[in-house]
Amino acid sequence: MADTCFRCHGPDKNARMAGLRLDIREHALQKTSSGVIPIIPGDPGRSAIVQRVFSASPARVMPPKYAHKELTERQKELIRQWVAEGAVYEGHWAYQPVRRPQPPGIAPSLHPIDAFIQARLAREGLTASPEADRRTLIRRLALDLTGIPPSPAEVDAFVRDKSPRAYEKLVDRLLASPRYAERQAQHWLDAVRYADTCGFHGDNPIPAWPYRDYVLRAFRDNMPFDQFTREQLAGDLLPNATRDQKVASAYNRLNRTSAEGGVQPKEYLAKYAADRVRTTSTVWLGATMGCAECHDHKFDPITARDFYSFKAFFADIKETGLVPDRGARAWGSQLALPTADQQGRLDQIQAKLKLAREALERKTSELESDREWERKLLDDHRDGRLAWRFQRPVSAESAHGVKLAIYNDEPVESSTYSGASLATSREPGHGLVVASGPNPDNETYTVSFRPGAGEWTALGIEIVQDESLPGVRVARGSDRLIVTEVEADLGGERLGFALATSNVASPFNELPPYGAIDAGPSTGWGIVTYGENKNLFLALRFTNKVRTAAVSVMTVRLHQDSEHRQATIGRFRLALSSAGHSWPEASDTRRRSPAEAGLPADVAKALATPETERTAEQCEVLRHYRQWISPDLAPLLAEVEKLDAARRYLELEIPRVVVTESVRPSVTRILARGNWMDDSGEIVEPAIPAFIGKLQASGRATRLDLANWIASPENPLTARVFVNRLWSQFFVVGISKTVDDLGSQGEWPSYPELLDWLAAEFMQPSSNAAGAHPWDIRHLIRTIVLSRTYRQTSKTTPQLDERDPGNRLLARQSRFRVDAETVRDIALAASGLLVEQFGGPSARPYQPQGYLAALNFPKREYSPSRGEQLYRRGLYTHWQRTFLHPSLLAFDAPTREECTVNRTSSNTPLQALVLLNDPIYVEAARVFAQNILKHGGRGLAARLDWAFHRALGRAPSREERRILQDLHRTTLARFTKAPAAAAELVTAGEAPRDMAAKPASLAAMTVVARAILNLHETITRN
Repeated sequence: MADTCFRCHGPDKNARMAGLRLDIREHALQKTSSGVIPIIPGDPGRSAIVQRVFSASPARVMPPKYAHKELTERQKELIRQWVAEGAVYEGHWAYQPVRRPQPPGIAPSLHPIDAFIQARLAREGLTASPEADRRTLIRRLALDLTGIPPSPAEVDAFVRDKSPRAYEKLVDRLLASPRYAERQAQHWLDAVRYADTCGFHGDNPIPAWPYRDYVLRAFRDNMPFDQFTREQLAGDLLPNATRDQKVASAYNRLNRTSAEGGVQPKEYLAKYAADRVRTTSTVWLGATMGCAECHDHKFDPITARDFYSFKAFFADIKETGLVPDRGARAWGSQLALPTADQQGRLDQIQAKLKLAREALERKTSELESDREWERKLLDDHRDGRLAWRFQRPVSAESAHGVKLAIYNDEPVESSTYSGASLATSREPGHGLVVASGPNPDNETYTVSFRPGAGEWTALGIEIVQDESLPGVRVARGSDRLIVTEVEADLGGERLGFALATSNVASPFNELPPYGAIDAGPSTGWGIVTYGENKNLFLALRFTNKVRTAAVSVMTVRLHQDSEHRQATIGRFRLALSSAGHSWPEASDTRRRSPAEAGLPADVAKALATPETERTAEQCEVLRHYRQWISPDLAPLLAEVEKLDAARRYLELEIPRVVVTESVRPSVTRILARGNWMDDSGEIVEPAIPAFIGKLQASGRATRLDLANWIASPENPLTARVFVNRLWSQFFVVGISKTVDDLGSQGEWPSYPELLDWLAAEFMQPSSNAAGAHPWDIRHLIRTIVLSRTYRQTSKTTPQLDERDPGNRLLARQSRFRVDAETVRDIALAASGLLVEQFGGPSARPYQPQGYLAALNFPKREYSPSRGEQLYRRGLYTHWQRTFLHPSLLAFDAPTREECTVNRTSSNTPLQALVLLNDPIYVEAARVFAQNILKHGGRGLAARLDWAFHRALGRAPSREERRILQDLHRTTLARFTKAPAAAAELVTAGEAPRDMAAKPASLAAMTVVARAILNLHETITRN
């Protein structure tokens, strides 16, 4: 009836037809306005619903044809029988209190799970399948509990262990591994829509990974689920909240946000809050509350009032509709997470910086009576003496093959934004240097020029924007530009630099300019701009004035050795200043006169304002500028800049995470049809759905009250929902197939008593529960995998295929492809490349060139990680919501734009192509092949045995061995004839190549290894 009748005769009063409601007994027994009685208990002949269900008239039969629902004859008879027996209504199974049922007494020693399963199988005339062989068992268990296949040594040890508790010891060992936490965290992160980017507009990175580490630690330490729930929903509201509890509250901030300038803040605040309702109700309650955002739920007793009352719990979260993605206010409330060492170093730097600034301010005050500098500076500016002199390079070379073209009088094509419009021109370059050709990860540009006779105080480097450049329109790649060091020589003599500054308006978008002259290999000046439509300028003040003759040649080297790949300059000019000090304001030589350059606009305006009329802000501007240009203050300013740069670099090392900050709750109204512009709706207070009950709270209920109720035994949903979802990890589907919806449209559980027994056991362990605690996830998993039902073979029979094709009765185990992250982890583990590091920032594996080309705000290119970070588990892959890593996407990982508690699992040709051709898997196959040749023994047969044992935990069959021997023979012959092709294949990826292996032999074995990694069995949990 829920499926066929409730749409028109259910909870939604707006969709209800004929005034007839059938989901509540009292309503169904009442006479309608038309005078009919829907149900007369014990009298189906006079009951209107039976008459309409059995009606032969197309105009009267229910459900009507236009509803596209149809009752079978058996279902019709069932309704007639139900009415005849008194039309007894039972509450929906998921909404009833959890009661622990007694397992069927088949055998006293039988595992409770097996007792429920085998009792049903006996009634169905079926028997359980035999236990899987040991090699299958350990591989299944390792993949289910850790996501990493067992090593050959672990397989052999388990096969040899004949002790009665061998399997139980294996379970306990795997559950105690950090890998277990990584495996479980993966599913939770799907549910709470964790990602590394914001999801809307520019989809820029958000500081979120410490929340992922919180989840990892929670599973590793077996945190009780009720505590886990409480800390995420309301960690910030807990008394004396710890740092970890505040980090946990990031859960509330993981929704998608937008920094797009045209957003309507009120609309997006409504979006963010609605997302929290959908996510929280799905994750913990298995309820589709999102359906009630615009109207009462059509199938479950959830009203629009319930939706907005639930939304009101989150009305105290401090947030804005437009969430800035850069600058001092980026991402709203955040928490810095320094280590003790970092905090100690930061305190030391801050103390020194405070003293240095005080010394600078004292000296500045001593000079304030002298106002002659203002008149001179203003005169110099008006006369154009502050203008930068752009140089005409005579040579430009690179260290790693980049082609540097010089455009002095030669015309060069440019595409730049002027405001919101893209303009294309072809004009003389005026000293422009353009990089093209090869694009190495790091590079050094060396440029020489003749400045002519003169005296110079500073070197300027103008970074020129162009639409052709993929890295924020200034770099040849990446999402930033970083210059690690600038060097200058005159006649072979090194020129020193004392100060550095730039024209980047926000310090939050750049690394300190001082990093370009501090001789530190790990520091540099860097910018992450968002298309401000202006060129960038780095000004470096010489330690001493530099004098040049007419024939003098100055050489400048721009080192770009950042850990970020291809964060290198695309176009630039070099300039010199001979003034007292020219401000680093990039000059547009086509549109600006010399008198307009070299001085900030706010300084020029303040200087032009009579002293008695200046604002306090203008006085402060002039005071800071005096510090920057005064020779008397230069040593003190240099010390301040040096310490400030050290502070900035250290702060960039310190992780930060978005957190929930509670403020006075905003007003929550019921929005008619979800219309955020309609303020006429009734104001509601926080409350749980009325059909479940009512919170007992003193005053306005809070998120903490909500969390306490969600994780309480009185709530009938949470334990059932979590147990059902957890069950699906080990048997493909849940006990109820609809893991995201336990409402009336959800599937009736195949084993209702088992589901309730597990829910009760989860909340209060009593079965083999030594060392367990209430809400114990690890105990629950241990209970499931110790059952004989879990240990069954997955082999099917014709009888099972006919009687139970979906394996809902669980007379056998299931086979299914592993999750996307595990596909990659298996390849890395088999090859020996896998790097296991628990927690930490996200990693960026290889990705196709140009994959992020469609992204904007900023325009950017993907920059893979380096070294060991390339080979970390898939769990740690940078999660770009709008452009998820292609390997993850191909194997059905969710984008996490929304809560996902049930991943799809497809089988497509694209997946095979990914396993064969993606750089990740080609490199894994190549390194796997190196290990096969090195450790597999002598002869191809022995090597194939070693490879199969490593990848699958078993020996190859005779047929498998023959096919791979043929593959090896043909490919070896091909690569022997084509050494260039062999050389190309064996250099795939960045992992070191075994130089002892001949290229043709290694290439042939790489093809064999690639075939093994592509086997269906390799990526299948059996």
